Amino acid sequence: MIGRFSDLHAYREVFRSREVLTWLGGTLLIPVGYLLHVLPLPDTVRSPLGTVLFLLALAINGLPIILGALRGLLAREINVDELVSIALIACLVSGHYAEGAMVSAIMVLGSLVEEAVSNKARKAIRSLVDLTPETALLETEEGECSVPIQDIRPGDILILRAGDTVPVDGTLVAGDADIDESSITGESIPVAKSTGAQAFAGTRCLDGFMRIRAERVGPDSTMGRIIRMVEAAEQQKTRSGKIVDRYAAWFTPAILICAGLTLLLTHDLTRGITVLIVGCPCSFLLASPVSTVAAISRAARSGILIRGGQHLENLAEASGFFFDKTGTLTQGRPEVVEIEVAEGFTETQLLRLAAAVERGSLHPLGLAIVARASALGIEIPLGREIRNEIGRGISGRVGSRQVEVLTSEHAGDRPLTQVDVRVDGLHAGRLAFFDGPRAQAAQTMQELRLEGIRDLVILSGDRHPVVQRMAEEIGLTQFHGGQKPEGKLARLRAYTRGMTVYVGDGINDAPALKEASTGIAMGLRGVDVALETADVVLMNDRIDQLPFLVRLGRRMARTIRRGILLSLAINLAAIIASACGILTPVLGAITHNIGSILVVSLAASLRYGRDPGSGPLAANLQAADPA
Repeated sequence: MIGRFSDLHAYREVFRSREVLTWLGGTLLIPVGYLLHVLPLPDTVRSPLGTVLFLLALAINGLPIILGALRGLLAREINVDELVSIALIACLVSGHYAEGAMVSAIMVLGSLVEEAVSNKARKAIRSLVDLTPETALLETEEGECSVPIQDIRPGDILILRAGDTVPVDGTLVAGDADIDESSITGESIPVAKSTGAQAFAGTRCLDGFMRIRAERVGPDSTMGRIIRMVEAAEQQKTRSGKIVDRYAAWFTPAILICAGLTLLLTHDLTRGITVLIVGCPCSFLLASPVSTVAAISRAARSGILIRGGQHLENLAEASGFFFDKTGTLTQGRPEVVEIEVAEGFTETQLLRLAAAVERGSLHPLGLAIVARASALGIEIPLGREIRNEIGRGISGRVGSRQVEVLTSEHAGDRPLTQVDVRVDGLHAGRLAFFDGPRAQAAQTMQELRLEGIRDLVILSGDRHPVVQRMAEEIGLTQFHGGQKPEGKLARLRAYTRGMTVYVGDGINDAPALKEASTGIAMGLRGVDVALETADVVLMNDRIDQLPFLVRLGRRMARTIRRGILLSLAINLAAIIASACGILTPVLGAITHNIGSILVVSLAASLRYGRDPGSGPLAANLQAADPA
């Protein structure tokens, strides 16, 4: 009831009407009971009637607390309702009916207020569930018809017009529109979509007309995966939360001993009851989970998904950031800048064969090859038996020919990314690419240094000259080229200076994302792998959010520590005051709830952190150039 099982799933709907009306009904009986004492009624009527009203008020507000304590004991879960329950039962046994009624009313009110504050921390996360519509407009042979979302199947064609919310992940097969993707990426600027573009569930069509072929529906859609990821985040405990859980089990017996000693030394049952009331460690249990949810909610508002507070703790303590290059530090849009062909092949043949095996690839180099072939009007055949070997390349059959597109190992010192194309085992040519650094990459590295990150390292499968050029352009001195997945893992495992963070594009970095203390995936391009493997996903593809995440993690850790210390200080002071007779049961209940609400409010304030890009370096740059 007051509950506080240190699980925020207990907080679902704030101030539900039935709960408020029940509390109000029980609470209003208390002043009526006191009013009877001033009315000109016979003592034989006034006293029994007042007692009945107080007992009724105690039953309405106190019985749920006692039942909650029993349920917690039966489930063997961390529960502090039993302390208040014992106090309420003691009030009943000793005839302190009015005090018991008032204490139960105050405790329930405090619970409702805490619930309201806690739910504010969950608001941004909870709203994700409401983004997907319940119905969609399906195109059939007979025309258009509205169907429930659960009836949509992959391959169905859906119709969307201005103002409609995209119900599934899919591909535009006709039409043009501006799409608001802020629900996923946090970016308010609309994205223009045309035929062939991807659309994601939970985004909104601002104008135009679209026909979308459904590909991922329901829980398999981007929004479905996001919701699952967020639900998992709420369940995961921080290291501070685990410590709290470990010590919380000792609170109940410790407070019972304090109450027993108070009664033994003072022979005052009222003091013992008050110790039980103020000793409930509600705020102690809530400091960590409310802080965690508030921080995750704040990140979600900026288009950052986090699997749990522990990963924010890791970011707060991290000393080494390791980066993939392509699609992470670079723009992720490489272009074919040179084509070298072997004897017996033409540029058109080389591009045609390479594009055929890269046609379904999501790797930036594969996309660049297909884009160059398409721009030249080359008809791309369908490749078969496609095999992708992470860190080496891709192969497949095009007609009767075996085609391989492999990372080049003989490119010299040229600072361009290159791949070799082999046809039936023979060298057929080489393609060279250029992919410039992201606009925010250099500034982000400076911000991370200002945040105290000691090691900023590039781990790339690309050649050494290419990686060196990228490192120089963004101001890094630590880099390693030619790193296959196992090489990246070895580098991460060999790092002994503290927590590690690996930042990759979520496509071919799954092992490294999993190995690091915290794995961060960039953007939507690798969403399938990212949402399954990474601990953090930057849905809006903004690398400049990394310093913000470090600051958010540190602020969350500080808030949890402060909340725990504050709750312990309030509890200790209130126990001493209760044992000395300074606090009555009613004042104890008020003090207890003021302390709990204060700690919860402090934790919930994490929702109002600074926006990404507002760190010290950004502030200095803005001051230097106000325009």
